[in-house]
Amino acid sequence: MAEPIIIGAALLLGFVVAFTIGANDETMTPAVGAGLLSLSVAVLIGGIFNFIGVFFLGESVSKTVGKGISTAPLDLDMVFVILISMALWLFIVSLKGVPISSTQSVIGSVLGVLIVEYWDLEAINFPKLFEVVASWVISPVIGLIGGYFVYWAIMKFRQSIKTTGYTDYERQEKIASYALALFLLFSVFSRSGNDVAKAIGPLMAVDFFSSGEGLIYALVAGGLGMCLGVIILGRRVVKKLSSDIVALSPTSALAASVSVSLIMFVGTIWGMPLSGSHILVAAFIGVGFVNKEKMDKDSLKEIGISWVITTPISAIFSAIIFVAFNLLGEFFTELYPPV
Repeated sequence: MAEPIIIGAALLLGFVVAFTIGANDETMTPAVGAGLLSLSVAVLIGGIFNFIGVFFLGESVSKTVGKGISTAPLDLDMVFVILISMALWLFIVSLKGVPISSTQSVIGSVLGVLIVEYWDLEAINFPKLFEVVASWVISPVIGLIGGYFVYWAIMKFRQSIKTTGYTDYERQEKIASYALALFLLFSVFSRSGNDVAKAIGPLMAVDFFSSGEGLIYALVAGGLGMCLGVIILGRRVVKKLSSDIVALSPTSALAASVSVSLIMFVGTIWGMPLSGSHILVAAFIGVGFVNKEKMDKDSLKEIGISWVITTPISAIFSAIIFVAFNLLGEFFTELYPPV
C-alpha cells in the first residue's frame, strides 16, 4: 500500500482537477438561458446534484479512463503529472468562460506521459482510444439531431393544439419549464458520473484507488471538488453559453436538455467518457436550426478552436511537466544520493 502522504497528495490533486472540471461545467445553462433559474441558484443546484451523481455513476467511466487507454502501467508520478496538466489547462479556459471537453484533456494528458515514459506506441491501447475519439464525433452529431427533432416534435405537437392567445402560450411554456427542471436534474446526475471520471480516472491506475475504501476516498474527493467548482467558478461558463450561442425559451431549452441527458446517461452506463460540452452545444445548434435563428458565429468559432486544441495542448503540457519532474528527480538524487 502506498504511503498515507502519497495517497493524500493524490487525492488532493484529484480534488483540484475535479474542481476545475466543475468550474467548466455548463450543464445548468438551459435553466439560466430560459429564465427558469437565476445564475446563483442554478450553479448551487448543479453543484449539489453533481456530488450525488458521482457516487451512483462515477465508477465505470473512471476505470475506462484510468486503465483503458494505456496498455502499460501508470505509476503515481505519472498520475500526478496527468492531473496537474489537466488542472492547468482547465483552470485557464474556465477563467475565460470557454467550455471545453475534460475528456479530451485527460486523454491528451495520458498520451503525453505515455509517449515520454515509454517512447513506444504499443503503450497506447489504440482500439480503445479510437473508440473514445469516435464518441467525440458521434455524440455531438446525435446531440444535434436529437435537439433538432425533439424540438421539432414539441413544436408540431403544440401547433396541433388549439390556443386562444398569449395566455395559452404562457401556460405551455410554464409546463415546459417544469419538465425542463426534471430533465436538467437528470442531466446533471448523469453527467457528473461521466465528468468525475476525468478527475479520478487516472487514480484508478493505482491499485489502492481501484476498489474498496480507496475508491470511496477518490469518489468523495472528486464529488466534493466538482460540487465546489460548479458553485464557485461555474457561473462564468454557464453565463457565457446561456446567452452567446442562441436565444432560449423553456421549450427550446427542454429539447436540448432531453437530448443531452439521454445521451450522457447511456454513455455513462456504458462506461464511455463523453464530452457533455460537445453534446450540449450541438443540441443548442439543433434547436437553433428549427427556429431558423441567427447564431453567434464568433462564440461558436471560439468554442470550436478550444475543442480542436485541447487534446494536443494537454499532451504537450503533460509531456513538459513529466520531463521537468524527471529532471528534478535526477537533480535531487545526485544532490542527496540514497544511503
